[in-house]
Amino acid sequence: MSKFSNELINEKSLYLLKHSANPVNWLAWNDNSLKKAKKENKIIILSIGYSTCHWCHVMERESFQNKKIANFMNDNFISIKVDREERPDIDNIYMDAIQKMGIQGGWPLNVFLMPDQKPFYGGTYFSPNNWMTILSNIKSISNSERSKIKESSEAFTKEIIHNNKSYETKKIFNVDTLINEIRIKFDYEDGGILREPKFPMPSLWNSLLLHSKLYNDKEIFRHIIKTIDSILSGGIYDHIGGGISRYSVDKKWIIPHFEKMIYDNGLFLELLSNIYKISKKNKYKKIINLIINWLSGEMSNRDGGFYSAVDAESEGKEGKFYSWDKKELNKILKNEHNYLSKEINLENNFEDKIIITLCKSENVLSEKIRIKLFNERNKRIKPITDKKIICSWNSIVLIGIINAYQATKDISYLEKANKNIAFIKNKLLNNNQLYRILGIKKLGYIDDYAFTIKAFILYYETTLDREYLNIARELIEFSILKFYNKKEKFFNFSSSDHEKLISNKIQIFDNVIPSANSIMYHNLLILGKIYNDVLYKNIFNDMGKKIKKYLNNFEFMHNWIYVDNINSNKINEVNIHGNFDRKKLPKILSTYSPNKILNIKKDTNEYNLKNKQSFILCRNSVCEEPISNIQNLIKAIKIK
Repeated sequence: MSKFSNELINEKSLYLLKHSANPVNWLAWNDNSLKKAKKENKIIILSIGYSTCHWCHVMERESFQNKKIANFMNDNFISIKVDREERPDIDNIYMDAIQKMGIQGGWPLNVFLMPDQKPFYGGTYFSPNNWMTILSNIKSISNSERSKIKESSEAFTKEIIHNNKSYETKKIFNVDTLINEIRIKFDYEDGGILREPKFPMPSLWNSLLLHSKLYNDKEIFRHIIKTIDSILSGGIYDHIGGGISRYSVDKKWIIPHFEKMIYDNGLFLELLSNIYKISKKNKYKKIINLIINWLSGEMSNRDGGFYSAVDAESEGKEGKFYSWDKKELNKILKNEHNYLSKEINLENNFEDKIIITLCKSENVLSEKIRIKLFNERNKRIKPITDKKIICSWNSIVLIGIINAYQATKDISYLEKANKNIAFIKNKLLNNNQLYRILGIKKLGYIDDYAFTIKAFILYYETTLDREYLNIARELIEFSILKFYNKKEKFFNFSSSDHEKLISNKIQIFDNVIPSANSIMYHNLLILGKIYNDVLYKNIFNDMGKKIKKYLNNFEFMHNWIYVDNINSNKINEVNIHGNFDRKKLPKILSTYSPNKILNIKKDTNEYNLKNKQSFILCRNSVCEEPISNIQNLIKAIKIK
């Protein structure tokens, strides 16, 4: 047991608690800590990370457990630790700051602030020697050149407050140009974008998938399939336990950065479900099932909430839980040697060990082999699971599971969705206010609202349970009241009720997770159509006009383009009249048609339908004759 203890011992975050035993006198981000910095007129070291961050662990072991370094930090600075998953508002501001300093972002994020929270220098991981040198230099200049670093901090803060102004483009790009530019970036040999490391980008590929179907772009469709198949045969996908890792360190998707985040898997489920709707290949159905089994088996609590992440390390070594020795594999699978040599790559690919990859991209690990290896692996010491339950990440997983149910018609997935949506409603929602994290009464941010609204709309479409559509509408009304920036025409990251920081960021760029503003753009489109609400339509149109100033890169604007593609190719509004048998819903939902909206209409007088089941299909307020047969309805729903 450590003989050290600091203020973080009182926190609930797994990441902060891990640092509570450091000799560094870490403080939490709160009024008392910030007042202390001002009172003592000391530079703040703001160190931001999260529990499953490998390089956060490394820097903690090398520097923050080092007594000499800790003593220097304690004597000369106010040191504050932040969990970025708890406080993404703080992380957004200071990540933006170091990027404006010309430094590549990442975690751990270490930023030096003036006592008034304004940044002047920062970086990510530092070796112990570099860190000590930087500490010494900053102590020196903070004494001799205080006015210069204050001036620098004012300049960086001014840039941060201007939000996204520096990214505006004067030239208006069309989607064809942006599509051609992203084609050039494709890795045609191994899938994905040609770079290392490689991150799975399910939302990007989902947007490209829609484009490929709208415009019959077979090359892009082939590349999406190539990408997915490469991931599913590589080591970034866990063939034994299910789930994909954060990213691959190599271009062939073989060696993962082993941490698993639930949002990656929720987004990947959504993409795989769409691919299965189109291809009906059993391989994708099997992988969907394994990912959902991992989420519900290892990553959920008894109430249906999903934990946030699994660490990359076990026993202090990255990837130890997931790697194998060749002799070990041969011993466990001694009766399966023919299968092994033909299906699994048995060459060392991770230091002197093997990460399971498949010889053929079209294959899935046989269930017999998988279970043998699963049972053997479970005897090992497992990586730590961060049991923090985050609202927006739960909603992302919920969206993935609902999509999986739509694609496969597997009723067990709907049951899991029922449990999770009830969890969000009962545990994270209170009087139209969402909480960010279960058990911590911290208000939700715009990403919590955006993804929860999207999930609730999708759940309504899937079940026609209007309670959740009504909640979605209440949440969007609350978002407009508390987050919408009328001047900028976008939603602020923090609400008017949140703590006031040096900036309230407006995030518009899509990354692995689409930006909350692009998700809200989609929500406003759908709810504007369902309710014929002028306010929602006006905000949607204003966002659409404003976003054109930034539309210069498909990769980082992909979800905006996805929504525009849905809107510009005419939405299929399916109005359901009369006594509808909900058991027939899966037939409508299992086809790939992301540009449809299902809505129950109680008033049937307009079409003189009485109680007979009928569908009225409308596009841009132009409605067709009533359709009574579901197969005819499916044929009538056009993707373009």
